[in-house]
Amino acid sequence: MNIAERIINLFAGRNELTLADVPQDFCPNCWGRNEYGGAFYAAIKNQGININDMKAHVGWVQDYANKHLNSILLKSDEAEVVCEKCKVKYAKVS
Repeated sequence: MNIAERIINLFAGRNELTLADVPQDFCPNCWGRNEYGGAFYAAIKNQGININDMKAHVGWVQDYANKHLNSILLKSDEAEVVCEKCKVKYAKVS
C-alpha cells in the first residue's frame, strides 16, 4: 500500500485524530510534534475536499504526502527502525 492509500485509509470516516492514530511506518515523534493529523485536516478544508470521499483526490493526497510526510517515514536498520528527520530509533515490532 502506498503512502497516499495509507493516509486515505487512516482518515476515512474520521473528523479528528489523536497522537495514537499515527499511521504505520511513520515516526510517531515527528507526527505528534508537527501535528500532521491536524495540519492535514486544515489543508483539505482549505482545498474544499470531502474527507469521506478523498479517493477522487488521490493525486492531491500523494502530492501532500510527498511534500510533508516522506521525510518522516521510518527506515529499517538491523534491529531497529530510525527516523531520518529526527534520528530517533525504535525497536522493530514483528
